[in-house]
Amino acid sequence: MGAALLSEPRWGAAAQALVDGCVDLPGDEERIALMTAVCEGLGDELYPAFLRVLWTIGLHGDHAARSAVARTLVHALRTGRLPSGRRSAWGASAPLQSHAAYGRTRSLGPVEYLCAWHAQTEPARALTAAQFDVAARSLLDLLSASREARLLYCEKLLADIDDPIGGAFARHTREAVRALAIAWSEGATPSEVSARFLCALRGPRTSSLAALAAQPAHALR
Repeated sequence: MGAALLSEPRWGAAAQALVDGCVDLPGDEERIALMTAVCEGLGDELYPAFLRVLWTIGLHGDHAARSAVARTLVHALRTGRLPSGRRSAWGASAPLQSHAAYGRTRSLGPVEYLCAWHAQTEPARALTAAQFDVAARSLLDLLSASREARLLYCEKLLADIDDPIGGAFARHTREAVRALAIAWSEGATPSEVSARFLCALRGPRTSSLAALAAQPAHALR
């Protein structure tokens, strides 16, 4: 029989099952294997469901629950096995497909994926600013339960956006992710970090519109 998402997925139960695995399994390898299996079982199209499970833990989990999952993510970061979802590379015109040619897609970890989901997705499918803020704050709360996870993730974000051939982000998104990573590495709260990203994302566009509006009417003809 095939599997499908319920019309009302039981996010709390799924989040609890992941927490239980991260607490009860005997070692880091087993915990990351569980997280990887959950992520890969959903596949790229349902990777946002995996993110929803993570941010449910960040939103509703106690410190012990968040710490258990964050410690697993530390091991994933250290070994290059952060559960990721694939998105089309910036500028690629073809839809995401399992047989896509090399260079057409990029794998993004949870935080990067959220940023691209808000900033680089067609409006009908994009996260709104309010949805991004709730998801980002919850996910950052989860990761911040481990200081090591927070610092490692900041290093990863800064390395990713400085990669000249990465192709995951447009320029304005890249600078907003940089602002997010710097604020987070300096100890800003998840709310402040999310706000920094959204503010930086709006900045270039807002400045351009303001400059346009300031021009004399005859200059716009």
